[in-house]
Amino acid sequence: MDEALHRSLSAAPKVIERILRVFPHDRIDDRVDSDRFTAREVVAHLADYEQTVLDRIRVAHDKPGREVPFYEPDARASEHHFGDKEVFHEAEVYESRRRMTMDYLDGFTADDWSKTMKRPDGAEYTIREFVQFVLMHDMEHLEQLSSYLATEVATII
Repeated sequence: MDEALHRSLSAAPKVIERILRVFPHDRIDDRVDSDRFTAREVVAHLADYEQTVLDRIRVAHDKPGREVPFYEPDARASEHHFGDKEVFHEAEVYESRRRMTMDYLDGFTADDWSKTMKRPDGAEYTIREFVQFVLMHDMEHLEQLSSYLATEVATII
């Protein structure tokens, strides 16, 4: 696997853990934006979604071109009670699952990265494109958590 890609994928769980260390625990369930997850829900979502990431990569690798189901974050949050999860445990789950994803990807050949999966709407993408999407997804949630922190710091100063 490309070294920069490997470092980037490995970094997100570590950054989440660092943010949680300084995150005000009395604000972990604040909903800064009405249409976004709380910090607790973000971490639970990342832990939950990482299993889907690995499952999709396995499907594309073992059965190229196969359809993968949509992931519905709001439905999953409700069904799996993201708001009730212990945030530090979920951070550990996220890190462990990401490590499993990384271990699986480490053995890929150049041809493996080009294998595809299909969404229910017919859009098709390669494993490499999907992994790039995962990195964008990580960044979206890291931005969200850091904005919560920035809001908290602004109220202290």
